Amino acid sequence: MNRANAAPEAYLQDRPVLSKGQQRLIGLVLPLVLAGLAAVLARPAWLAGLERLSVDWRFRERGSLEPSDRIVLVHLSEDDRRALTEGEAQFNLRAHLADAIDRLANAGAVAIGTDFWLQGLGDPAIDARLAEAIAGANVVLGVAISNNVSMRAASVFLDAEPDEGCIAVRPDPDAVLRRLPELPNLDLLVDTNGSTVRIPHFPFVLAYLLFAEDAYQAGREPPALELPARGAARLGDRIVHYGTLVNYAAGPGEGFVTLDFADLVQGTCDLAPVDGAIVIIGPTRSLEDQFAIPLSRRLVPGLYYHANVIDMILQDRFLAEWPGRPQDVAFLVAALAVAAGWYAFHLRGWWTCCAGWLALLVYFAAGAAVFVGGWCATCHWAFKSGTVLPMTPPLVAMSAMLLCGLTTQLAVTIASARRLTQRNRQIESLFGRNVSTQVLDAIKADPGRIARTEVREVSVLFCDIRGFTATSTRLAPEAVAEMLNEYFDATTSAVFAHDGFLDKFVGDELMAVFGAPLEQSDHANRAADAAVAIKQALQVLNARRAERGLDPLDCGIGIHTGPVAAGHIGTAQRANYTVVGDTVNMAARIESQTKAGEILISEALRDKLADPSRAVPWKTVELRGSDRMHTLFELRIAPPPNAR
Repeated sequence: MNRANAAPEAYLQDRPVLSKGQQRLIGLVLPLVLAGLAAVLARPAWLAGLERLSVDWRFRERGSLEPSDRIVLVHLSEDDRRALTEGEAQFNLRAHLADAIDRLANAGAVAIGTDFWLQGLGDPAIDARLAEAIAGANVVLGVAISNNVSMRAASVFLDAEPDEGCIAVRPDPDAVLRRLPELPNLDLLVDTNGSTVRIPHFPFVLAYLLFAEDAYQAGREPPALELPARGAARLGDRIVHYGTLVNYAAGPGEGFVTLDFADLVQGTCDLAPVDGAIVIIGPTRSLEDQFAIPLSRRLVPGLYYHANVIDMILQDRFLAEWPGRPQDVAFLVAALAVAAGWYAFHLRGWWTCCAGWLALLVYFAAGAAVFVGGWCATCHWAFKSGTVLPMTPPLVAMSAMLLCGLTTQLAVTIASARRLTQRNRQIESLFGRNVSTQVLDAIKADPGRIARTEVREVSVLFCDIRGFTATSTRLAPEAVAEMLNEYFDATTSAVFAHDGFLDKFVGDELMAVFGAPLEQSDHANRAADAAVAIKQALQVLNARRAERGLDPLDCGIGIHTGPVAAGHIGTAQRANYTVVGDTVNMAARIESQTKAGEILISEALRDKLADPSRAVPWKTVELRGSDRMHTLFELRIAPPPNAR
């Protein structure tokens, strides 16, 4: 049927924008489809940059940790160079380094690492002095890499049989140093016969030397040292996976024991912290050895990277990245996206209520707090516990799911609001002039009550002007119209004041219904009160008419209570909401008995009054169309409250 030709009640049916099946499809199936798409698109590689930033955020939110006091850092700064060149033509690092190594060894340092490359040959006497210092201590020389070429210390120093460690590192694409190298072991060709020397990562060597010294002091066998080319290194009971995130504990000024190189050489610093510790000597101003780390936005010297790796190994404070495999990450993303999707696409009918927009926004704000905020909090808590969860892919997937859900919910809400507006306009066109504003609002709030024809108990009131025919013949048509307008204005106001439904006007006759379309348990009392109010309103009206020299108006009112069929009566092209049945006929016949302008009610209505004494017996009469006698009652009328 064409919508324009549909019966009025078709507009009043509670028909949601989406059917139950469509809601289930959207609420259950669509999140699964979108979650699968999110799992495919939200790959860690695609969001690698954001994920790296999220790691930095977690480091900064966690803050610094207490580093091991068995790690001592010796800063070699420009100030130290200037302090040690007084009286010298040029600063000679090797000469002063020999003194520093001797002092550290005598102070009980377990191992001394140099975070720089002793390149080439210098003064033979000074080189021999430094080689002698190296031979007398447990020294780890740094091996550098330049243009993919490995550079070891000069042979004069290697003849002293020091340990060696590769100091090369590889920052991430955004120039932040977050991870251990994927290949921390450096294989070097050393002679023409093809034999090689494997040089492990610099901090691995220093940490192992400390473990070995502790085992020796405790009378135990030295720990195992396994340095495969790939996978993970084994340092005693510590397993260090290559390429793993470094759990930075602290940066400059945040807990590591530090000494100045000049003070060390000149013997003006306290060397007590050196006893039983690892010492790393490194430059602090070399631009080539400055890196950004997750804990700090500023560049820090490279020796802090090595110190943090050693601290991580010593304190067994590794970060576990979970889940590790890409397919596991995709599964996690899909699971979280489905949960967010089932929340976001859960369509609710109460979005269309008077506060629906606010409820919708509050609902999605709560969803964002639970899913997005909750996952951020979960990742932060897990990080503090040593587990690195993938943060950005789930956040992007859940945010996109919530955004899609909100867009869908808004579309449904807008469509529902439009449908509701159209339905309210139809209700206003049908009832706007027939009921009070309160009843109209109640019908709009629940139009289902008028969307179908049903049997309902109501009270029907008929009101008719006494002597209208004789009066109208004496007046001009415009005077008759003016009189009727005054009369109906007074009577309908009384009906609306008691939430009655003005069914129709027939000439000078008015028909009102109480109990339909809005159900009213006290419809009998409302009808009786409305009848009295009509009489009182006419008394006020007649006082005004008397001032204008016009004849008074009077009416007879008949009321009956009983069952009726309430609903839309008519055709698809034209129909009205009304009530039909014998109750309506009985009310009209009772009104026909009011020749003297009485308010007559049936016994059925009298029995339903809260105060039956308001009605006094009038007569027992025979009503047309009825096969029995009926006792009618007359309502007493109090003086009008505003009579003038």
